[in-house]
Amino acid sequence: MLLFLWRSSWITIAGVLLTGVISGLSNAALIAFINTRLVGQMNIPYAIGWFAGLALTVLVSRTASLYLLNRFSTQLVRDLRLRISRLILHAPYPNLQKMGKSALLSHLTEDVTAIASASELFPVLCINFAILVGCMAYLSWLSWQLALVLAGIILFGVTTFNFFKEIPLRSVRIARGEYDVLGRGFTALTEGVRELKLHRRRSEAFVSQSLSNSAEAYRRHSFRAAAAYLWLNQWVQLLYYLTIGAILYAFPLWQTLNQEIISGYVLVFLFMMSPLTIVTNSLPAFSRAKVSLDKILQLDEKLVERSLAERPAGLAVQESFTSLTLTGVTHSFHREKENRNFTLGPIDLEFHPGELVFLVGGNGSGKTTLAMLSIGLYHPASGMISWNGCPVDGGNRDAYMQNFSVIFSDFYLFDELYGVDAEQHRGAVEDYLQRLHLNHKVEIIDGRFSSVSLSQGQRKRLALLVAYLEDRPFYVFDEWAADQDPEFKHVFYTELLPALKARGKTVLAITHDEKYFYLADRCIKLDEGNIAAIEYPQGYAGQVAVNAEWPRPAQTETSIS
Repeated sequence: MLLFLWRSSWITIAGVLLTGVISGLSNAALIAFINTRLVGQMNIPYAIGWFAGLALTVLVSRTASLYLLNRFSTQLVRDLRLRISRLILHAPYPNLQKMGKSALLSHLTEDVTAIASASELFPVLCINFAILVGCMAYLSWLSWQLALVLAGIILFGVTTFNFFKEIPLRSVRIARGEYDVLGRGFTALTEGVRELKLHRRRSEAFVSQSLSNSAEAYRRHSFRAAAAYLWLNQWVQLLYYLTIGAILYAFPLWQTLNQEIISGYVLVFLFMMSPLTIVTNSLPAFSRAKVSLDKILQLDEKLVERSLAERPAGLAVQESFTSLTLTGVTHSFHREKENRNFTLGPIDLEFHPGELVFLVGGNGSGKTTLAMLSIGLYHPASGMISWNGCPVDGGNRDAYMQNFSVIFSDFYLFDELYGVDAEQHRGAVEDYLQRLHLNHKVEIIDGRFSSVSLSQGQRKRLALLVAYLEDRPFYVFDEWAADQDPEFKHVFYTELLPALKARGKTVLAITHDEKYFYLADRCIKLDEGNIAAIEYPQGYAGQVAVNAEWPRPAQTETSIS
């Protein structure tokens, strides 16, 4: 932990150490000065000057140490959270899926907070440790023989403490793992609250079997760690009182000690009680911080699989392209619900500018997986993806992904237009809001939506607005129309998608709306991870003419340009 803090900002930590040691030694000198005044005569003006000087030194150095560390700890929390956030953004998406949201949130909250709490205790630990060292130095000056015996007792106490400290540390590690389990339970509670409220037996079973078990496991191991540290602290306290008893009753039998030395030892030892308690009580916080720091350092190994040669480079974001080609692409993963491996491919496809492609098939056929492969979030197990004839690999994957605007079925809508200059596109924004029938519900103020508390269909329209403003060459929509009313679903298929096509954009839309298949340049049907058929509009025209409620448009007008 100290090494981590030192590497984070050695100048600040050096300042904290220096001021902390000065404060601690000044404290020890102050108690020694008080003891000297109690057992002997001193010149009053001289004594007042020294007392005031030492007291002022203690206050100034303690304030400086705490100020430096408080500033450092707040910066450390900020830097750790930003570091983890950037690590998440640069990590392969499948790795993030394996970890889960709750585990990532635990790193951003629980682990960072534990490290911050320990760092805030660091100056207090330095000050009190320096007090203990200064007091021992003063005791050695009073009687070095007695100080040697005390050093032996302290060495014995430290040795036994280190021998048993792994017991609570083990419980801290287990408790931290149980916290992740508990976090997953809380995520399920908040995201599944509607389903739980509608099914009493399910909600009762969820609380009693899942939440209660994980909460109890976390409580049990946290208590074991606290109890173990309690016993270790009491062991230190026992040695402390045994030492005072030995000074008062045993040492005088072994060696003649005058009353001044005995009273000095007892006074200093009583003064050492507080810093000793602070030092021992801070150890649990440092144990939790060590476990959390280990978890954060392990996060690098879990998320990052890229070498230095695989950092983003190569492809640039382009307004248009000539082709996107998938050659022999495959991807496999394990389906937990079905307890079997699913393999997509091999897939051979090519997309061109200004093309409207529908991706169709039953649930579980691999449509979303193919889309995720196409946009670069999933990596092919075999085969190759090429953009404008340039193979996509780890070195240019990040740049490759910048060519896509995607609205996922489980999309997230940010309340601010990050990365988009809303003022520069003010006219287009107002026009889009009107055409998306949202102008009476939402406006953009200082680059932020006035509200995102809308229906799912309206939120998807806002996401579509953001995609328009991004103006990427390739658009992917995963079941976008599923939450729209029939009227706006018709607008989406007959106006919005053709308008994107007319602007030279390539659109890949995952859909089940068969009556609009005739609008596509191609309909790619997947079945069990393989391309079952590729059909063209005329292949669907007869069926659509019979079943469609909406007439086929004679000429597409670009309502949104």
